[in-house]
Amino acid sequence: MRNIINIINIERQSLLKGLAISFLLTLPFTFLPTIIKHGLSIRAIVERFNDSILYSFGFSLIVVIAAIIHNYNGLVDRKWYFDKPAFKDLEFYGRIDGVNSVVHDLETVLLGKIDNYFFRLNLVGIDKANPYLEIVPLIDLIEKEKEIDELKLEYNFQKNFFFGMRIKLSEIDLADSKAVRIILTKLAKKFNELNFESLELDENELENGL
Repeated sequence: MRNIINIINIERQSLLKGLAISFLLTLPFTFLPTIIKHGLSIRAIVERFNDSILYSFGFSLIVVIAAIIHNYNGLVDRKWYFDKPAFKDLEFYGRIDGVNSVVHDLETVLLGKIDNYFFRLNLVGIDKANPYLEIVPLIDLIEKEKEIDELKLEYNFQKNFFFGMRIKLSEIDLADSKAVRIILTKLAKKFNELNFESLELDENELENGL
């Protein structure tokens, strides 16, 4: 219950936005039965108004509650994975992504440094049969077209919303405390060989909640 209250507190702005948007989208449809029965009668629409407000608000509230439960379950599932030795050993910092967004779910991501490079780790599709670990290096991509192509060819890097790679979680031994660290260390070595520069973060701010 406490975690759900925390989600409501963190997401209060987006929940209010979602409530308002859902209410405004639903409200016109609640007048359809009246319009079908009485036509465009102002009197009939006015008489229906209070009921329509109540129905629209109730439906919107159900949508918001469903969103809270969905976000809570997603965070619980991510915590289950991130508590495994393969992630715990990294000692990365957990962050909440998607705050104040109406269209994006809340996500727990990990941020941390391996050798001289920062990485952002996210879990994708945890509600599906084959979830992935998404690895996004925080590196400078300017004037690195050739090097980017090499990473795409050798490590199947993709450039969608982020430049990074995905690995099926089923291919990672989550009980092995070194499993993810080995992957990131290998990538860091490759970035160094290709002379990528790390995008610097203030580690003190990162530790205190960047």
